[in-house]
Amino acid sequence: MKEKNIFFDLDGTLLDSRERLYKLFQHLVPGSALSFNDYWNLKRNKISHKEILTTHFSYSLDDFNLFEQTWLKKIELPEWLSLDKPFEGVTDFLENLSKTHSLYLVTARQFKDQALQQVSQYGWQHIFDEVYVTNGVQDKFELIASSVKTNATDWLVGDTGKDIQTGKKLGMKTAAVCSGFLSKEKLLEYKPDIIASSVTELNFNA
Repeated sequence: MKEKNIFFDLDGTLLDSRERLYKLFQHLVPGSALSFNDYWNLKRNKISHKEILTTHFSYSLDDFNLFEQTWLKKIELPEWLSLDKPFEGVTDFLENLSKTHSLYLVTARQFKDQALQQVSQYGWQHIFDEVYVTNGVQDKFELIASSVKTNATDWLVGDTGKDIQTGKKLGMKTAAVCSGFLSKEKLLEYKPDIIASSVTELNFNA
């Protein structure tokens, strides 16, 4: 019997999706002179697209709404997803962890097929007991609560404050990684049980 259930977020936690998001932003905002670092410094400090566009590019509410609609239509298209790549060492880390724990992938992607295709592409299909995708209609809390019996020794791993809040709401331990959408300082505001620069540095026996 496996020791614990461990739930992993995908983008920013296991996959480096920063290039995809940055390049799509530049594509949709052709007037943008933001560098990769400029863009991510804003995002990691919880500056939303709405605030970036209205403050730095004088977007109206209608302009922003159009941007957001187009972003959602394009962000999971194959040509953009092809820019993703697993963080270094993630596959070996997951392989080893799966020998003693039950691993689940839980992502707020819109389309399960594309997520499963990436899981297969990276050779992860045998690692995870199940892949849960919100499909834009459920949240991660609902997906986990309705699918897996969890307890206080289980873990939820993610790169956002929402992930940490979800794990706490489920009564699980929480692990935050600084490889994705928020800086260490912003993540600490949510009081995760442990925090690390990358997922491969996490110790679930802590």
